[in-house]
Amino acid sequence: MKEIINSPLLTILIVIGLVYIAGFALLYLKKAYAHCLELGISREKLKTVIKSSLFFSIVPSLSIVVGLFVLIPVLGTIWSWWRLSVIGSLSYETMISSSVASAIGFESSVQMLEQATARQFGVVMILMSVGMLSGFFVLIPLGKKLCMSVQKTENASTWKYVLSGVFMMCLFSVYVPVLLIGDTIQALVMITGLIIAVALGVLSSKPKLRWLGDFIMAFSMIGGMVSSLLWVKLFS
Repeated sequence: MKEIINSPLLTILIVIGLVYIAGFALLYLKKAYAHCLELGISREKLKTVIKSSLFFSIVPSLSIVVGLFVLIPVLGTIWSWWRLSVIGSLSYETMISSSVASAIGFESSVQMLEQATARQFGVVMILMSVGMLSGFFVLIPLGKKLCMSVQKTENASTWKYVLSGVFMMCLFSVYVPVLLIGDTIQALVMITGLIIAVALGVLSSKPKLRWLGDFIMAFSMIGGMVSSLLWVKLFS
């Protein structure tokens, strides 16, 4: 498995994919910039918007960088870089890797990284890639109709919050029991991160501390990882 995740071929393919996506983003930026000029928006205002957008994009991405270091021991550097750069989600990637590791007989994802064969890692790669396509198969035929129906509803703004809330509750009902029941240390780390996130959320509601809102995920993940050292000493 390590021969694949550290192979030059995989590295080249991922670099090509990242360059393509970066070029795609730059192309859209150029077209959007030109269209704004056609609409009469000044260049100075556009530069201000671009600078502020860059800042507010970099700060929330800190949590993704932290997630990258969390995922590297599970999937290696190259594949983790690809998954979390453009198409991945830390919770989804870790769930899939843990499920596959358990299904093929390993005690953990880290053990799978050390002992799995190339074919077994191929299964992980396929499941990560194919599993996320299900959303496209639903959104392509039904997404526009769902959005239009919600917008036409008299209480459209209320329904948006209801739908997003129901979606998050479904996710919690699936993930949280698995994390709480599976392992004591894992459960304590999750609870620690939750407490930190709630505390920072309360603090960020204050006018002078609103900047904390951009760092809630990053700080809660770092706090959870640091607390794991304590929980391992106490319960291992």
